[in-house]
Amino acid sequence: MSARPDADLRRAAEREPGEEFRFRVLGPWEVTHRHREAVVVPSGQQRTLLVSLLLSAGRPVTIDALADRLWPFHAPERVRGTVQTYAARLRRLLGRELIESTSGGGYRIAVPARNVDMHRFRELVDQSRTATAAADELSLLQAALGLWRGRPFTGVESAWLEREVVPGLTEEWLAATERRIDLELELGRPGKVIAELRGLINQDPTRESLWCRLIVALHRAGRRAEALGAYQQARATLSEELGIDPSVELQRLQRVVLQDAPAVPVPESRNPRQLPHDIAHFRGRAAELAALDALLPADDPTDDPADGAAGGTAGGTAAEGRPTTIVAIDGAPGMGKTTLAVHWAHRVSGRYPDAHLYLNLNGYGSGEPLTPAAAAATLLRGLSVAGDLIPESVDERAALLRTTLAGRRVLLLLDNARDADQVRALLPGADGLAIVTSRSQLRGLSIRDGAHRVTLHRLPVDESVSLLSVAVSAERLAAEPDAAARLVELCDGLPLALAIVAERAHRAGTLAEVVHALRDGKARLDNLGAGDGDPHTDLRAALSWSHRALDPDAAAMFDRLGLHPANDIGLESAAALANVPVWQAKRSLDRLAAAHMVAQRHPDRYELHDLIRLYAVDRAQRAGAGPANEAAVRRLLDWYLHAAVSADVALMPSRRRKFVAPYTPSAAPPVFADQNRAMAWFEQEYDGLRSVVDWAATHGSPGHAWRTAIAMTTFLDRRISWREGVEFLRSAGRAARLAGDRAGEGYTLNSLGCTYWDQRDWDRARDCFSQALACFRDLGDQLSEAMVLGNLGLVEASAGDPVRAQRLCHDALYLCEQAGYRRGVAQNLDNLGMAHLAADEPVNAIDCHRRAAELFQDLGDAELGAWNEQNLGRAYAAAGRHASSVRSLRLAVGTMRRLGHRRQEANMFVDLGNTLLAAGHPGLARDCWQTALVTMRQLADPRIADVEAAITEATITEAASTATGAPP
Repeated sequence: MSARPDADLRRAAEREPGEEFRFRVLGPWEVTHRHREAVVVPSGQQRTLLVSLLLSAGRPVTIDALADRLWPFHAPERVRGTVQTYAARLRRLLGRELIESTSGGGYRIAVPARNVDMHRFRELVDQSRTATAAADELSLLQAALGLWRGRPFTGVESAWLEREVVPGLTEEWLAATERRIDLELELGRPGKVIAELRGLINQDPTRESLWCRLIVALHRAGRRAEALGAYQQARATLSEELGIDPSVELQRLQRVVLQDAPAVPVPESRNPRQLPHDIAHFRGRAAELAALDALLPADDPTDDPADGAAGGTAGGTAAEGRPTTIVAIDGAPGMGKTTLAVHWAHRVSGRYPDAHLYLNLNGYGSGEPLTPAAAAATLLRGLSVAGDLIPESVDERAALLRTTLAGRRVLLLLDNARDADQVRALLPGADGLAIVTSRSQLRGLSIRDGAHRVTLHRLPVDESVSLLSVAVSAERLAAEPDAAARLVELCDGLPLALAIVAERAHRAGTLAEVVHALRDGKARLDNLGAGDGDPHTDLRAALSWSHRALDPDAAAMFDRLGLHPANDIGLESAAALANVPVWQAKRSLDRLAAAHMVAQRHPDRYELHDLIRLYAVDRAQRAGAGPANEAAVRRLLDWYLHAAVSADVALMPSRRRKFVAPYTPSAAPPVFADQNRAMAWFEQEYDGLRSVVDWAATHGSPGHAWRTAIAMTTFLDRRISWREGVEFLRSAGRAARLAGDRAGEGYTLNSLGCTYWDQRDWDRARDCFSQALACFRDLGDQLSEAMVLGNLGLVEASAGDPVRAQRLCHDALYLCEQAGYRRGVAQNLDNLGMAHLAADEPVNAIDCHRRAAELFQDLGDAELGAWNEQNLGRAYAAAGRHASSVRSLRLAVGTMRRLGHRRQEANMFVDLGNTLLAAGHPGLARDCWQTALVTMRQLADPRIADVEAAITEATITEAASTATGAPP
């Protein structure tokens, strides 16, 4: 083969790497090489990758940005490796020199911007803005629009393109087309554009600027009747589609046509109307709309936007110097921020006749957030500022934007902002309204710039039903009221979820079918979306965008929260779960709260809304049961166990807690200064503790389940109903039994037996204690055996076998004395006293209880000392020593009240009433029983009927004594 001539070699060397290629994306996808040879790029992700690089022609694109565009939601495990594979395939097709690796980790495509029709289109549009003659401007616009061959990116399947690129590019085409039509009208060619305008209106019937141009063209063509007919069509369309009236500009054009003015001015293209269309039949948010309306400044009475004035001088004088009103609407993903903002913006747009600007800042999206500099440039282009007049720095662009808007009453809607810094440079200087929506609370914008914050919360039930009825129809909701109520509940007050459910309802036969699909929590996120990654139709996608915007610490904390089995989470438990210091956990949780990924209802307590929690759980499950997640769960279970033990120590310091071994804390548990704080902690954490115990019992951690339950028995006995306590202990005991953990079985059976004994269910109590005794004897645990023997003795005493009761109590007492366990000795002396009383031996009972009282006093065990004092009071009453009985029982009542043991306090009031009645004081007895009844009813005590009967009898006795004059 002969060598090429030197000139050819020199030209090849000077040619840019991508000079030989042409890329056409403004219509069907097309890549050609020199001499117009087609290059076939396989459909799918390779095309999406190539388009991603072309959109940033000459600029590097990071791997993370490429991954977000290739996989808007479900990324593969090896993102970097997969992107590298696609890039390697493109290099084989287009040449290694065309697809360059960048030093920062990513790729750039070495293609001149002029070789990509999209960039060439923008270049020509920018040139048209600087043209001095209308004919030159028209020629440039025609060349730019001639590059379009149909819908952009046809042949490239990408949710990212459809959502992020195509809408904006189509808007650029429309703006250029409208400007070209304006020039045609200025040059006296109205007939040439009428048919085109009708076609455009058929594609977008709610775009008022097209109707304005059609009316102008028809009137200038001498077709006045058709121009008026076009206005009526526009009015009907806007009313039917959006539920709104024609704009001030449309109404002005109608008046001019009616007056048959010689010429209708072309609508001013530099007064943009960029607001997205309003939602027809908007429902709900009445309180928020009222709050937004209240933020607007009072207009001067002479400043009426409806008077037909257009331009910045209509009301500028009256409002001279008035600062821009800044409104920040924030809320969780799917809360309807954009919908509300657009609706309100349309509602108040008449106050701001000079420009209605809209920009999606992409703060939470699949791509990178729009930089302040890029955002300012986009707004300036929308205001018809030529591209070559837009300076480079963000400060200069911000200054030019304020200058361009000066003296004009402008409404600016900045949607989907990441933070205050992204917004600040875009704000008008005065006389305007800036509406900002964000998933962040934008505290900086409020503090530094005076923004008024309006936070959107979940819709109330009535507004949720109203929203659903509009989309589904009130008739269908009325036909299935239970299913409708359940749908509202499953949607958790999120407007996005309600909209998705409404769409599913249209495709389902009944609402019950939709409920069935959503009932499974694991599948609910899948059923709340089309799976297309569109945040407007897919709840998981909306939440994923918020997650991507979090800093690494906050994102890691959110993922760990998905491992927590409860909605309500305390700061310290979250720190244990994430394995970070408390201060760091608080910082991350506060950032999650600012992003509305968690809610902070009380100091240091956080809550996940149901659907957001489902997303957190979904992320945790997708991560799998790896070592990191397993370690996190273990830390959480350890923290709850040892925190419960620490609180129990404050409630009952002398209790033996051998059951905790061999589990040791992985981090220092909280320490409680007194019983009140420990009790308050138990009450605050109860739902979380119950969820943790249930979860541990069913997910392979029975040891944590039953130990945590046993650590809670003091609290359960004092504050929780017997029925709920029994269910709680049964769940933990079942887990221990299935795991073959005899110690866990023994402890939970013993606690259940105590609960049944309190309820006077002797048979069940005996059965539980007998099984517990077998467990501890199998383990050779003599002190636990002694504990159960004493409890079994109480059952036999209560059930009518005092002889066996005494024998069991003596056996228990012996084991405790042999072990030197003084607390056990005191407890079993108390038990033995009760057995003596059951045998009608009150003197022996009094002796046992007095000996026990001395030991409890030495041990400083106030609670068990109070129980013993109650039993001593019963023994005194049986011996006829009523004054001593009343004294002991009052002492016991006072101690239990101080300890917050409401159930036992009520029980002691019952005994005190019995003693007072026996002493001849039925009125005082009735007062004691009525006091007891208040608590007993709250705790569903099964002895309520007995106490009510005693009150009735005491009342009758007291009435009879009063009638006969006998002393009560």
